Amino acid sequence: MHKKINNQSNKIPYLEIIGITGIPEIKFNDNLAEIIISKSQKQGTPIIAKDIIIITQKIVSKSEGQIINLNSIKPSKYSINLASKINKDPRLVELIISESKSIIRIDTKRSILITETKQGFICANAGIDNSNIPGNNNVSLLPKNPDESAKNICSNIANLLNHIPISVIITDTFGRAWRKGQVNFAIGTSNIEPLFDYTNQQDSQGKVLKNTNICTVDELASAAELVNFKLDKIPVSIIRNYPYSVSRLGAQEIIRPKNEDLFR
Repeated sequence: MHKKINNQSNKIPYLEIIGITGIPEIKFNDNLAEIIISKSQKQGTPIIAKDIIIITQKIVSKSEGQIINLNSIKPSKYSINLASKINKDPRLVELIISESKSIIRIDTKRSILITETKQGFICANAGIDNSNIPGNNNVSLLPKNPDESAKNICSNIANLLNHIPISVIITDTFGRAWRKGQVNFAIGTSNIEPLFDYTNQQDSQGKVLKNTNICTVDELASAAELVNFKLDKIPVSIIRNYPYSVSRLGAQEIIRPKNEDLFR
């Protein structure tokens, strides 16, 4: 658990981030593994061993049927009352509440509900939004189990490519408590160690590190956003030449337990 990765200190460290173009509009039950492999080959950058496949949440949700039309939602009195206070569609408020364990904060000025989702993420509006979703009144929900989704996609890609070792990270864009702007985070992972623990290792000055635990899957997710470009339909990318460790742990490993959360 959290093993040290060989940093290949005798080599010049570098990695590549390759956006996969030509991904079509994803529909329910589309085979993401087949599509990703096909498009990566077509553009001349086929997936190879030890690649990390970064996939945005939206196309995973589409393939899993996690698209809801707000016309199918009947808001409760509570949702109608709350919606009036934050100037939000009561149907959307009802859906946010139904996809959440609890409401953490209410921002009436920006019409935002910060909630803890059923998956354990703390984010705006339970991760529900309507960007890049065809159809009027349609919104996307988060995958029900992002780690399981990542595992299935990873297994399917590997099986189609003669069982080469790869990993998968599913991402979504969240805000941060102390800084402006959104950043891509890992919400589901497969076959990659989520954390790089430097605890008890020595720094360049010989000092022993006590509490340095880097969330590498979040850093990789954020790096991939630089080539994904939300408006350019590049929802999948490949990170190549990053020396990660294989793990059965998923993104649930990086969710801080409530009793360790100093800000709730």
